[in-house]
Amino acid sequence: FWSSFQVWWRHAHFFVVHRMIHPWFHRKSSWKSLDVGRFLYNHVHSLHHKSYNPGPWSGLSMHPVEHLFYYSCVWFPMMFIPQHPIHFMINKFHATISPAPGHDGYDSPIGGGSGGYFHYLHHAHYECNYGTDMVPLDKLFGTFDDGSKFRKKK
Repeated sequence: FWSSFQVWWRHAHFFVVHRMIHPWFHRKSSWKSLDVGRFLYNHVHSLHHKSYNPGPWSGLSMHPVEHLFYYSCVWFPMMFIPQHPIHFMINKFHATISPAPGHDGYDSPIGGGSGGYFHYLHHAHYECNYGTDMVPLDKLFGTFDDGSKFRKKK
């Protein structure tokens, strides 16, 4: 069961954790002082966003606290789901290599997912595209952007 669910878990987990470390409220909101996401972005995740035009090595360029959040996709399920060690290793390996295609700047040969232009838009305009195309939570929660509003009009 776990091996078939593992990939979906990773993508859903990434969206939730990634959204958690971005501001939750508008900067003019009266709730701004209670915004844990704004605090985490300013003190933790902003380090990752210094690569506004990301390359393949910027995927794991994170603050140590963000690494703890990011790799919780590996250790958190072990507390509730008995796993063979190979499932742990596959999940850990996938978590380690999966940021590279999402930060390499190309849609091909991988295509879709969090690759290329989709994730570039997130780094350039950080209020959109928190997840991946595989689990379309951005579309569900209204944070998806295809980039059309950022393109220059001819």
